[in-house]
Amino acid sequence: MTTTTRELASETWAEYFDALGRELLHAPTSIEVIEPSGPAIVEARHLALHALTYDRRDDVFEVAVAQGGPHLPSVLRHMVDHPARVAVDNHTMLAPMTIAVDGPDGVRTMIRIEHDPDVGG
Repeated sequence: MTTTTRELASETWAEYFDALGRELLHAPTSIEVIEPSGPAIVEARHLALHALTYDRRDDVFEVAVAQGGPHLPSVLRHMVDHPARVAVDNHTMLAPMTIAVDGPDGVRTMIRIEHDPDVGG
């Protein structure tokens, strides 16, 4: 299976992440932060996707994941102020498996979506 990576134009980020956040709501998600001069730090592993957004006005990208039940979830929010670059990988035309968001300071946030192999076929 071939994986391709494509960079998203910044003017498409808001609409892209609004649609993707709805499509992938509750998908198991991991968040990793990679410093240019240090090891990767895992912030979340296998938690349910709660939100995936880009706010044009404040120039901030946000990914939120939740654990616990729908009535009292514990939500972890990770934000990237003034993102410089967003790239996604695609195995097919379906939703991406990995989203890379680079901050202006060189810190990369990796969001990994773990698709359920039993869904859709």
